[in-house]
Amino acid sequence: MLRIWCMEKQMADQERKIAAERAELEAVLASGIFSRAPALAHMLNYICERSFAGEAESIKEYNIAVDAFHRSPDFDQKRDSIVRVEAHRLRKRLKEYYAGEGAGHELRIEIPSGGYAPRFVSNRTERGEAPPAPQEAVSGEAHVRGRPWWPMAALASLAVLILAGIAVWHWRGAVAATVEPGTFPNLHEVRIRCGASAPFTDRRGHLWISDRYYEGGRAVQRPTPELQGTLAPEIFASYREGAFRYSIPLKPGVYEMTLYFSEPSVEAVTDRLFDLRVNGTDKLTEFDILAESGAADMALVKVWRDVEPAEDGILKLEFVNRRSGALLNAIVLTPGTPGRLRPIRIAAREEPYMNSTGILFSEDVHFNGGKLVKRIEGIGGTEDPELYRGERFGHFSYTIPVPPDSTYTAVLHFAETWFGGAGAGGAGSRVFDVYCNGAKLLSNFDPIQEIGAPFVAAQRRFQGLRPTPNGKLLFQFVPSRNYAMVNAIEISDEAGEPPAGGAPTR
Repeated sequence: MLRIWCMEKQMADQERKIAAERAELEAVLASGIFSRAPALAHMLNYICERSFAGEAESIKEYNIAVDAFHRSPDFDQKRDSIVRVEAHRLRKRLKEYYAGEGAGHELRIEIPSGGYAPRFVSNRTERGEAPPAPQEAVSGEAHVRGRPWWPMAALASLAVLILAGIAVWHWRGAVAATVEPGTFPNLHEVRIRCGASAPFTDRRGHLWISDRYYEGGRAVQRPTPELQGTLAPEIFASYREGAFRYSIPLKPGVYEMTLYFSEPSVEAVTDRLFDLRVNGTDKLTEFDILAESGAADMALVKVWRDVEPAEDGILKLEFVNRRSGALLNAIVLTPGTPGRLRPIRIAAREEPYMNSTGILFSEDVHFNGGKLVKRIEGIGGTEDPELYRGERFGHFSYTIPVPPDSTYTAVLHFAETWFGGAGAGGAGSRVFDVYCNGAKLLSNFDPIQEIGAPFVAAQRRFQGLRPTPNGKLLFQFVPSRNYAMVNAIEISDEAGEPPAGGAPTR
């Protein structure tokens, strides 16, 4: 029992340490020192998240180049010095920060020369503060007073054991291992893979933690499935099932909540129904994953804005079983803006893309059908030709989740890079229609004729788009002659600002 208590105390200490380090990372990223250097912010976030996940040994030049800077797998560090150059800039920026704005912080982030793994160092020594004075030894005090030392030491040990036992009794999942009764960690962004026993880092460098903050239900893990609608099937390789709840500690503020669902084909449950309550308010009633997604092993995403923790600092998600057990694959909570959804930006490519102004497009998501292809031709009419080299083509659709109580603006990006180039033909070679929730947006769209030439970027903007009652913008690309295509999609909530300015993507 003592050994278990000690192990759990070590886990609690580690959780608190990581919470403090993550809070420092968030403070640095929010300080504005990277406002004109988004690549440095992305690198710092990537190496710190790897460190939090216990993967410090994998923070190598090659991995940073491929995972954080999206270099190709054949990256050659002898020919491309981007990681070394950016690391030098990052070290310099951190040094300036802690000499000024961050001088009063308890921790500082360092990246030692000769490596890339971050260190979180106490600022006490740097400020010339003496460490806390050690307590007088029990044995010395007892001898001065003329009493044997061992009864007092035994009582002290017994007190420690009793307190450890109380802490273990309060521990539920990872909540009590992270916080003491009545306090909560400074969680500001949460990504949880429900039912998972290990963390996962996605293509954008985001860390998805293993399952925690839950009560009830059962964890299920399965081989990574082949899913439509996502390039990160690992998110759907586990789930929590049954009647269960999550109690997630959060900083005060407004959040966007994204929930991930997929009915696994290995079970093919056809009659699953459940409800979702958020802090006691119904959000989903008699929810049927199969009915809404249309098929098993199909990624289904639901989004809510203006989600806030309760007065006690806890966001309570209750999944109420009606038939065959509730099911949830993942939870994402990210800081939001009151009254509007953050812009959604999707690039038709296998990796994220940051444009010339620091705006991040996610890798291809929410798709059904079609194929991805990468072109090499030069593109004119844009400062971001790389965005137009990725393309989804065929007969396909995108089902983009949004809150249903708003209208939205969509910007579709096109550049014809096949006909007029490697593929023979000119105007009239490719013709297709585009619909949104059944309403035709583009009729007999011919990219070469409409844009005026191949290898030239163009955009088409559509305003006042209304989602379906269950919160979907369904874009269908229907070919008339040869295949339809698109390079990128942007969605902005018309309750807020148009899609410009670099808000993060989901």
